[in-house]
Amino acid sequence: MSALSVVSVADRAGFHIFAAALRASEYFEKLEGAGPFTVFAPTDEAFHRLGPATLEELLSRENERTDAFLGYHFAAGRVVAAQFHGKRIRAVMQAGGDAVIEGRDGLHVNAAGVCKPDLMARNGVVHGIDAVLWRRTIKAAAL
Repeated sequence: MSALSVVSVADRAGFHIFAAALRASEYFEKLEGAGPFTVFAPTDEAFHRLGPATLEELLSRENERTDAFLGYHFAAGRVVAAQFHGKRIRAVMQAGGDAVIEGRDGLHVNAAGVCKPDLMARNGVVHGIDAVLWRRTIKAAAL
């Protein structure tokens, strides 16, 4: 296990945009604390696929949705990839809402594939993912 926090582990593993955004967010102090946390860190490539304008707006400190977006990428508790194997789990994310973690056919979080699992930190675990996570919305049933 690393002596580093989940934010530092994500940064050292190459998830630089995500780590920088967390460091600038309201969540940084919390994620430097005791935890434990399970963090789903999008690759830099995943952020770049959003396009420069969207990326700039999304990660702007003036955008009130930035912290909600970042908070949808981590949850309380330390859950390693083996615990997801063969299961379909709904995880309650820090910013509210849930993410579906699918471990029955590979390992996915919503539509994102886990590309770098089990990066251990002193206060949790980081799983690298190949896409950014968006809060799932529940569609109202037609009446």
